[in-house]
Amino acid sequence: MQKLIIVCGLPGSGKTTLAKELSRKLKITCIHKDSIKENLYEILELSTLEDSKRIGGQSIQLLYKLTEEQLENGLDLIIEAPFYFEEDYEIFRNWKLKFKLKIYSIICKINNKERSKRFQSRERHQGHHDTERLSDTAMSNEVYKKLPGKIIKISTDKPPKKLVEELSKFLK
Repeated sequence: MQKLIIVCGLPGSGKTTLAKELSRKLKITCIHKDSIKENLYEILELSTLEDSKRIGGQSIQLLYKLTEEQLENGLDLIIEAPFYFEEDYEIFRNWKLKFKLKIYSIICKINNKERSKRFQSRERHQGHHDTERLSDTAMSNEVYKKLPGKIIKISTDKPPKKLVEELSKFLK
């Protein structure tokens, strides 16, 4: 059965690092929302927080389009982004029915103190304007209650390779 693995979590929760390692281990392509956003930000020569917010929505739309194209081709896929909007979950449910998918929703968690520390100390593309978005660190994992498919909550306080070993058991 075709698989869609959704890796999500709040900013600074380790989702990108985990998704990259999972992609390598499982040999499944991963589409990262931030990779799309950062490339568009540069190509379009953007510079402001308003640009970042606008391009964020467009990046998600492009991620959805690219994902659907790959699902139509019958490929397993990993997608990675915060995915904290109800509209995201409706799209995932529609894909599940349309493509007869097995969906795994991996929710990356970390305690708020560590997440805030990661959020403030990490090197990120200037297109995210992280210093202007510190309020994002106050968000809660409660937004993920309605994710479709098999939900796997994982604490990202271990090395990514160890986390992927643990996850591999659930994703077969």
